Amino acid sequence: MRAWTIAAGVLAGVAIGAVAARGRRAPHLVTARGRALTVTTPDGVRLAVEVDEPDAPAYAVVFAHGWVLTRHSWHFQREALAGRAMLVGYDQRGHGDSGAGPADRRTIEQLGEDLHAVIEAVVPPELPVVVVGHSMGGMTVMGLAASRPALFGSRIVGAALVSTSSGRLGESTFGLRGPLGRLAPRVTPLVMNGLRDSMINPMTTLPVTRFLAFGPRREHLRFVNRMIAGTPAAVMAGFFHGMLAHDKLAALQALASVETLVLVGALDRLTPPEHSRRIAAALPSARLVVVPGAGHMVGLENPTAVSRELAALLERCAARPPVPRPPEGAGAAAL
Repeated sequence: MRAWTIAAGVLAGVAIGAVAARGRRAPHLVTARGRALTVTTPDGVRLAVEVDEPDAPAYAVVFAHGWVLTRHSWHFQREALAGRAMLVGYDQRGHGDSGAGPADRRTIEQLGEDLHAVIEAVVPPELPVVVVGHSMGGMTVMGLAASRPALFGSRIVGAALVSTSSGRLGESTFGLRGPLGRLAPRVTPLVMNGLRDSMINPMTTLPVTRFLAFGPRREHLRFVNRMIAGTPAAVMAGFFHGMLAHDKLAALQALASVETLVLVGALDRLTPPEHSRRIAAALPSARLVVVPGAGHMVGLENPTAVSRELAALLERCAARPPVPRPPEGAGAAAL
């Protein structure tokens, strides 16, 4: 029994859920500089949105952040792309400053619909869109591709899938080896269920965050740990199961009509490089970049490399003007 308890505790940390303090909000470690908006989704969830608006932008870049993070995880990319495009960052439902919504809608499919709501409410209809997703945010892009493939190549002209997966996350060992690695896929979902009402001190989880989220460069470890700790445990557990159910390999075909970047850290333990290679194999025209020495938080560990690739993606999109967009309803309201 004691060995099982120890293993369960380790795997709770592996799932990152052990950093949760239910209902707490992490302090914003970067100063919000953009225009603040609230987008209300069709099911009534209020999403916190922030927009950087240069004069006469050619594109809008919409950033979707990862599991248990916030829009501030894109801080360095927003800095690097400032003035080159309209930049839209938002907190996914249940994360950061956004409302949580019903528990049964903590799915990748719902996140795809939320991304559509943000685009429709915030981005002027004449402005082509590049969607950029990290981890669960990349899955969000795939969720949108599955439900609304016609948007890709018309409204959406480019996509970046950063440290993410098209499915088979239930096989993950989180970088563990031996017995713990073999145990992880079976025990982690059970541990996550037990964390739904947890209140755990995030200061005790820094080693777990360091191991799972980072390679050798850990300057922003506490920043990430505090974002994670601001996510309610019930939201964390709900979307964890949503990611396990995620299977969008077929939906990637919608991205074949747009410029696509697939990028991952070589040392990523949460969504290892083989997941990005599987995506790239389904999209032969995509650019695959493996960043040496970086882990899952590649945008913070090597912001220069990620920002450079995003800037190059925008340049490639310039050679692909959008085709006429099929008519669709707005589906959301911005305040």
